Amino acid sequence: MSDYALFDDALKEYENKNLHDIKVDDIKVDDTKVDDICDHINVSEENGFICCSDCGIEIDKNIYQDKEWRFYGQSDNKRISDPNRVHLRKMEERNIFKDVENMGFSDKIVYFANQIYLQVTNGQIFRGNSRKSLIFACMFHSFKIHKLPQTHEKLLSTFEISRKSALRGIKYVNLNTPKDSNIHTTYITPINLVEEIMDKFSATPSQKSEVFNLYEKIKNKSSKINRSRPQSVASGLVFSWICMKNLDISIKEFAKKTELSELTILKIAKEISIILNIPFLV
Repeated sequence: MSDYALFDDALKEYENKNLHDIKVDDIKVDDTKVDDICDHINVSEENGFICCSDCGIEIDKNIYQDKEWRFYGQSDNKRISDPNRVHLRKMEERNIFKDVENMGFSDKIVYFANQIYLQVTNGQIFRGNSRKSLIFACMFHSFKIHKLPQTHEKLLSTFEISRKSALRGIKYVNLNTPKDSNIHTTYITPINLVEEIMDKFSATPSQKSEVFNLYEKIKNKSSKINRSRPQSVASGLVFSWICMKNLDISIKEFAKKTELSELTILKIAKEISIILNIPFLV
């Protein structure tokens, strides 16, 4: 019998075989590992991962040893171009709510300060003292716009930052807000700060009203007072009223509570006595 005849007989026998007679138990599951049957000769790289082109398994991952800053563009502050980063870092919160949540500020003031912060930072991320000084400035302006101005000293104590850092934050906010923003058109006057100062001495509403009336008598009557800081004028005004009423509060005690120098307070008080044409009672 020729080789061709033997082949034909074998083919017919295969075709006639009833495959349905094969039992499930007769089928063996091959538990051979992929590595045992594939030598991974043909490989390719995609997005830093080295894969076998034959079996598809991930073999390795390239770790680049180059300096990482070479992969970042000038505006890539999220580091998304880093080839060694497997998972993108979660985007950081850019609002200020967590920063001030335990400081006792009202939701309205915080919300408005957050709007200012988002506007002036424009998506940039700030950390450490830079962030704290910006939040300080935004809170300061938020209070001011809502006609509830706070003294720098009070907020400095709350945020625990230096005067230099605070001024840097205020300067940044002023430079990065639109020219028509009410930040530039809302000003703190001495009368805005009188109530806060008098609260330190447990003053009554009627006593505060007397100081408000006193301010109207000296308002815009002196270039020296107009050039002075609102807090200095407010402190000098309140101390002048204290002297007029002969209250038992010394200049030393007053200066300590207002956190201003005695010289500054006395200078304003003396100018007020000149305007009102009354003896300097200190």
